[in-house]
Amino acid sequence: MNRLLGGTFALILAALLVPSALAQSYPTKPVRLVVPFAPGGATDIFARMAAAEMSKGLGQQVIVENRPGAGTTIAAEYVARSSADGYVLLYTDLSTHTITRSLYGKLGYDPIKDFTPVTAVNSSPLLLVAHPSVGVKTVAELVRLAKRNPGITLGNSGLGTVTHMTAEKFRMRAGIEVIAVNYKGGNTPIVALRSGEVAMVMATVPASIQHVRERKIIALGLAAAKRSPYLPDIPAISETVKDVEGAVIAGVLAPAGTPQNVIDLLYTQFSQASATTKAKELYATNVAETLSQTPAEVRKAMERDVRDWGEVVKATGVKAL
Repeated sequence: MNRLLGGTFALILAALLVPSALAQSYPTKPVRLVVPFAPGGATDIFARMAAAEMSKGLGQQVIVENRPGAGTTIAAEYVARSSADGYVLLYTDLSTHTITRSLYGKLGYDPIKDFTPVTAVNSSPLLLVAHPSVGVKTVAELVRLAKRNPGITLGNSGLGTVTHMTAEKFRMRAGIEVIAVNYKGGNTPIVALRSGEVAMVMATVPASIQHVRERKIIALGLAAAKRSPYLPDIPAISETVKDVEGAVIAGVLAPAGTPQNVIDLLYTQFSQASATTKAKELYATNVAETLSQTPAEVRKAMERDVRDWGEVVKATGVKAL
């Protein structure tokens, strides 16, 4: 009997030690950062910078893998169902990630319960831009035009993304009617805007700012409470239409149950990657504020954003399948 009990105890102890052993040896193979957007957008750009820096720090290659579509839910479900060992991570926009809880009737995962936060890297406000042919240079001019001519097209990076819901928030707060055009992230909305396919786009700064500087498109306003010190000449939308704020919050999530030692190591590595001179220059260029939030801070912010964005989804009446 004692021998049987001793054997059982040994098995239990071994099972408990396996995650710890895995964490201590991590990583022993390449790590994948799954990005739920097409290449070229804000999240993708930041992920690739982090991957390059972390490959040095971890001693293993960190690979960016783009899985766009369905408002980030394809990539999120893939990561949620992956092994909780730290080798498959979701590098996403946390705003969009929290929006999905309210927007989709059925998800194959829970945006909060099925993930362990690693960190929030930075926050970059969205930018409302227009094609020159629209003939407006300010938010006030746009609102007046849209009230006279309901149905102006307003593109975004995809159904349910923060660009889409911020555009809906703007429409609702401004009291105008627009036609939402949902693309699949990356540079696609800006390419469509440049070609005149849509009149306006609620865009990420990385995807749009160079086109603004080249005067190919018109910057109307940042979706922020105040102007950015990086773009002082571009007004905040809130200067004309109150309470229109939206930002890409680049963050990293691991599957629920990932060992704490692995989470701690990843948090340290992402924080160090964001502290480099190269990262700071990239963030400044893309009007992004460094966050480096701890896992606990990220979880608290995500729970708050689920409630806040849920109210916007309900008020706008937008629903996905």
